[in-house]
Amino acid sequence: MYKLCLNTRDELLIINLEKIAYFQANGNYTHLKYMDGETHLITLGISKIEELIRMTWPKERLSPFIRLGRSLIINQTFLSEISVLKQKLILSDCGVHSYSLNVPKPLLKDYKERINEFYLNKKKT
Repeated sequence: MYKLCLNTRDELLIINLEKIAYFQANGNYTHLKYMDGETHLITLGISKIEELIRMTWPKERLSPFIRLGRSLIINQTFLSEISVLKQKLILSDCGVHSYSLNVPKPLLKDYKERINEFYLNKKKT
C-alpha cells in the first residue's frame, strides 16, 4: 500500500494512493477524489502533487498515475472507457462508483492511442 503524506501549514493529510480516482487542478489548489466518493481540497498545486507522487511511488514499479493536460491526473487502474467523440473518460471500480471526466479531444485521442499500443504490446509478450 503506497501512501502520500501531505503536510501543509494547517493540516497533515495521509493519502492512500491506490484508492485515488483522480486529482483535478483548481487554481493553486487541487481536488482529490477517492474512488469511494470521498473528496479533499488540497492546498497544493497539481504540479507539486505530481512531483510528490513520482517521489513516493517505487521506481521499480510502473506508476498507474498519468497527467492529462494541465489540470488532471488520473489513476489508470480505474480506467474503463475513453470516448474521443464525447470527450469523456470514465473511471470505474466495476462496482458502485464511476466518474465521467471531460477531457479535451486532442489529449484524449493521444491518450487513447497510447493505451491501445500498451495493450497491443502486452499481448505480444
